Amino acid sequence: MYKKNSISIRRKGSIPRINRLLPMKLALLVMCATTIQVSAMTFGQTITLKRKNAKMTDVLQEVQKQSGYHIFYDAALVPPDLKLDVDLRGLSLQAALSKILTAYYIDYNVVDKNVILTEGKKITVVHGVKQAPAEVYQQAVVKGRVRNVGGIGLANVSVMEKQTDNRTVTDEQGYFELRVSNSPAVVTFSSVGFQRQEVTIVEGREVIVEMVPAITEMDEVVVVGYGTQRRSDLTGSVSSIKAEQLSVAPIGQLSNSLQGLSSGLEIVSGGGSPAEEPTIQIRGTGSVNSSNPLIVIDGVPSGKLTDINPNDIEQIEVLKDASSAAIYGTRAANGVILVTTKRGKLGQPAQYSVNLYSGITSVNNKLDLLRAEDLVMLKKERYSNDGIAENVFWNDAYYAQDRTDWQNELFQTGRLENLDLSIRSGGEKSSYLTSLGYYNEKGIMLSSKFRRLSARVNSNHVISDKLKLVQNFQYNYRNWYSPSTSSVYSGVLWQALRFNPAIPVMDENGEWGTASANNELGDINNPIYELSTEDRTKHNHNMLASVTLEYAVTGDLKWKGNVGFEGNLYESRDFFPSVTQQMRRRNDAELGITNQKSYTVLGETYLDYSRAFGSHHLDAVAGVSMQSKNGSFQTVKKIGYADESLDQIVFDNGATMNSIIGNYDVPQKLASAFARLNYGYANKYLLTMTMRSDGSSKFMPGSRWGYFPGFSAGWRISEENFMNDISFLDDLKIKGGWGMLGNQEVADLQYLTIIKRNIDYGNKYTFGADQVGGSRITSLANPFITWEKTAMTNLGVDAILFHGSLTANVTWFDKRTSDMLIPAVVIGTVGRATIPDSNIGEMRNWGWEIELGHQKQLDNGFAYNLGFNLTLLKNKVTKLYGNNNYIGSLFYGRQSQEISRTYEDMPLASFFGWKTDGLYQNQAEIDADVHINNDERRGDIQPGDVRFVDINGDGQIDEQDRVYLGDPNPDAILGLQLGVGYKGWMLHANLTGSFGGQLYNADRMQGLDPTYSYNMYAEALDRWHGEGTSNTIPRMSTQRTNLNHRTSDLFVENGNFVKLKTLTLSYKIPTSKRNFIREMNVYVMGENLFVISAYKGYNPEIGYSDGNLQRGVDYANFPFSRKINLGLRFDF
Repeated sequence: MYKKNSISIRRKGSIPRINRLLPMKLALLVMCATTIQVSAMTFGQTITLKRKNAKMTDVLQEVQKQSGYHIFYDAALVPPDLKLDVDLRGLSLQAALSKILTAYYIDYNVVDKNVILTEGKKITVVHGVKQAPAEVYQQAVVKGRVRNVGGIGLANVSVMEKQTDNRTVTDEQGYFELRVSNSPAVVTFSSVGFQRQEVTIVEGREVIVEMVPAITEMDEVVVVGYGTQRRSDLTGSVSSIKAEQLSVAPIGQLSNSLQGLSSGLEIVSGGGSPAEEPTIQIRGTGSVNSSNPLIVIDGVPSGKLTDINPNDIEQIEVLKDASSAAIYGTRAANGVILVTTKRGKLGQPAQYSVNLYSGITSVNNKLDLLRAEDLVMLKKERYSNDGIAENVFWNDAYYAQDRTDWQNELFQTGRLENLDLSIRSGGEKSSYLTSLGYYNEKGIMLSSKFRRLSARVNSNHVISDKLKLVQNFQYNYRNWYSPSTSSVYSGVLWQALRFNPAIPVMDENGEWGTASANNELGDINNPIYELSTEDRTKHNHNMLASVTLEYAVTGDLKWKGNVGFEGNLYESRDFFPSVTQQMRRRNDAELGITNQKSYTVLGETYLDYSRAFGSHHLDAVAGVSMQSKNGSFQTVKKIGYADESLDQIVFDNGATMNSIIGNYDVPQKLASAFARLNYGYANKYLLTMTMRSDGSSKFMPGSRWGYFPGFSAGWRISEENFMNDISFLDDLKIKGGWGMLGNQEVADLQYLTIIKRNIDYGNKYTFGADQVGGSRITSLANPFITWEKTAMTNLGVDAILFHGSLTANVTWFDKRTSDMLIPAVVIGTVGRATIPDSNIGEMRNWGWEIELGHQKQLDNGFAYNLGFNLTLLKNKVTKLYGNNNYIGSLFYGRQSQEISRTYEDMPLASFFGWKTDGLYQNQAEIDADVHINNDERRGDIQPGDVRFVDINGDGQIDEQDRVYLGDPNPDAILGLQLGVGYKGWMLHANLTGSFGGQLYNADRMQGLDPTYSYNMYAEALDRWHGEGTSNTIPRMSTQRTNLNHRTSDLFVENGNFVKLKTLTLSYKIPTSKRNFIREMNVYVMGENLFVISAYKGYNPEIGYSDGNLQRGVDYANFPFSRKINLGLRFDF
């Protein structure tokens, strides 16, 4: 209950009547101040207050009401028309008064249950430090006092003259005395829990340094869907990544910048191609279909992080649990990434920022391949082992001489350059930010390149006291060339690993080297020839814009309306020349051009309500959203070009139109209603409830609407009275929640039967000499199809200790996907029509997330910070078809080389193949092996062949012996950040790691297979060539009937690795003599400097292929790109 007001105002010179006796100190003070007219007001406890444009007198009255303290002040000190904005949440009286009064030079003193306001000294405030004007003196002693915002002196604050060893600490009352080298002197003040301050002090003038509390994790504002929350009030699982974390190690692509910075967030870079788009997953693979998180940029759902300049980022939130993500409903099953870009601020002078860096790139490692003479030796040995005459071709000494290291020819030292410019400013009513960005990288592979141009304009406008407008605009252009690298039998990287080292890039006649001399050289083309004569250029234009209006209906209620637009235009140009001299020939040159465009329009309107009353605090948001997406796609191809020079190829010059494909327009619409309620009591008991309803055009009318609820609760135990004596604990919160999310990222129109009408694909009838186009069903309908659903449970503990120097977060989660869409099993009489997906499958991901943070400022000028995050994760497909049915993946080569299968009660995309038990060392071992008595291969098995395990004991090695070989999904994902600073120097490292997953080295499986006519891994020299010479690499043979190189555990490898993602050394250059420059930093940064791994391939970081049905399978994946950059960043 609040106490009843008691206000008494007397004329000047009189003593106010008080409704109760004051202590003697207060009586004497009031009697002395006979010229002061005083207002007195009374009321009750901790302060929670949020007001816009409120009168100071009303604010003070409300503080008095909530605190129970009397507040006395001269009426002239607080003019009745003085107005301000206030946002106080659970603050102490002293903290609340400091936040309200400091800007108006009003001091206060607390005596018993009374607060007396007095006029403060009007001394300059610089970066939170009250400072007197400077004059020039020599050799001096400076004095002063350090206090907190409540006016209380702070003990043991480190006081040090900048760029010297002169230092001291404050006494118990906060006073200090420091001998400095000259006057004025630049002195720094630092203490745990407070922002580091820097002030110029003059001898003879005592300075008051007011330490501003560091923004602790509990005070941090976190962006959530359609609003913000203080982290201390947050009950969901949200990780925040700040601009400072990204700028300390600038990387050209935003997705790669996030690697290792958040628990639960797995980013698989996939290799060193500059245009490579990493795989992003939050809390594991949620489906056999799309597992990409929803990306929201400044409130507008977008497709890719690739389209954002990392330098434009203000902060990023990763919504990991259902409670926080449920407000995005049917698109949030795989988590949500909210991106907030930088803006200007009202009243901010113009600030200019420049960031430029340049560097070189190189391949991280190369594979060991056979030299020409060793290759000839092993080729001959094949025939000898099989007892057949060797091919006389290998007697030609020409092919025993090395002429080309194809990896050296394929890889190059690349380069990159980046330039970012930005201007931000703000006046009384408007603020803006404008930025331009340019990034250009020549990749480590010949012809590979990536270029990005970006522009941004963000602005805020105060139209009236009640109406505000927020505008965002970004444009992004990307241009890249990506050679085909991981395609089996056709990628240029695969070709470079297989092409014969005796063949030159170009011969003495200036002709391209070729393998066409003999089939023994392999049916592949010169990879450098292909890179030099083909064109695979891509272009992409992206525009994202939004306008938000905000109207203050009342002090507590706001209306917001948001209109967003995203447009995307993609063009691909693929030119392939005629080929007559290489093994794989093409009669005519061909040019294919693909154009794809899409645009999305978003309209949203919602109400935002926030109110504090007593110990209660309520935030609510409710609204509706409409989104429409349209697109079209067309591919045209012409063949026959007289001039095949790349700079002369024009589409219209082609002789014949080969095909026209596509030209579709499938609109997608999403209608939604959403609401969220946040309630807090006494800043201790927290509750969040969320609901979203979505209607999607991807599903059949009548089945389009789904409902996605979420709720969570938290208890801040640290706010309980029984925790008051635990001084080292700043904040302790337990929280838990549950929610339901959806995934609508499925193929369009599956609820309809698709009929094609043309003469292609056999859709034709013959009448005499004429062919007449017909129609046929190409895809069956499933009218009952609906979205996949994910239910998630989340339990966690958040803690802040030792005055904010240590933070800890531990979370357990259980993520269960149901109604997972997979093709149904049907009988063969259905025919060739595509079977639509059905809501059949179920999957579970569960585990732990741990985040730790520590920072320390030492008295000797050293500072350090440490960040650690660990995700422990398990995956299992809990329901599929039953009856031991499975979903298979792509084949690698032959049928016996299928690698990944997804079975019920097994991890997604597990490796399945044959177990091995070494090699047969002699004929006696073969004769004694009863497990191959019934095996049709028995007559073909010889010493040096693989001994496969007869799992079911039926005396033969067949499909029934195929078993689980490994799980490509890691059990643990690690991120570790370490920063060390000293007097302007800063060293920062970011390490990432993955543990517990296996990899299948399919390229090694083929690179050791002598039945192919290609070059092989140098490891083949360790093959079996006599009893006891090897028990792992089989003999050389031309025969495939022994199946030595079918899918087996011989090629399953440990996928553990630790990678030094970035290492940055920077120096903050003193700028005192260059007043127009506020800050200048020079830095050198390395990316992907080393990888610790036992994996034998290029790169242990291998993502998905064939959707999510295959992971960790290496088809000669792109190696890491090591980068060294030198940069300069300055603000003025």
